[in-house]
Amino acid sequence: MMLLPVVLLALAFSVVVAGCAGAPPPPPPTPPAAAAGGAPGTRVMVIRHGEKPDGSHPGVDAQGNKDDSSLTETGWERANRLADLFDPVPGPPRPGLATPKAIYAAGANDAGEGLRPRETVMPLAARLGLTMNISYGAGEEKKLVEQAITQPGPTLISWQHGGIPDIAKAFPSVTPKPPSDWPSSRFDVVWTFTRTTDGWDFAQVPELVLPGDQDTVIKS
Repeated sequence: MMLLPVVLLALAFSVVVAGCAGAPPPPPPTPPAAAAGGAPGTRVMVIRHGEKPDGSHPGVDAQGNKDDSSLTETGWERANRLADLFDPVPGPPRPGLATPKAIYAAGANDAGEGLRPRETVMPLAARLGLTMNISYGAGEEKKLVEQAITQPGPTLISWQHGGIPDIAKAFPSVTPKPPSDWPSSRFDVVWTFTRTTDGWDFAQVPELVLPGDQDTVIKS
């Protein structure tokens, strides 16, 4: 049962979604490529939230209570394993991935509550001592990307699967072209966007963190 780790995450959740105090000092002058949306090498990684209720597997909230707007126990297990994927001990993350310096997760708005994306990165945010940015929700993918690509280090976005192709479309000059749909059955892939001198390079990295995860990418 996953309930004890879930309960232990409850306090972390209240911390990592709290607002940041103070404003950072003005950044130094940046070259044109950086000003246009990240210096070459800047990486943005996008994941889908963990597994959701399907009728036979109920949702469980951070306190261990049944809640069908939350992740299932398998989804919470994925959330814990993702912390190891992006911040392994010891050593660096798998090739193609990076430990994020900023984490974005879907916030609640009229288009959706967005709880599962936030729950999915709770363990990682808590481990790294990062505050989730939940300023954007479903339907605000363009604004999300405009903000995320200004971050100085690797950035992770946790989102609903239906909106991830819209996130991909918001990146300028992406090659190769990302798939136009994210299958409802896939919870186990990371989409990455890496800044080049003339655009963004798209790639996919299978998570391979739970039994049953596929080692294939999402087809176009």
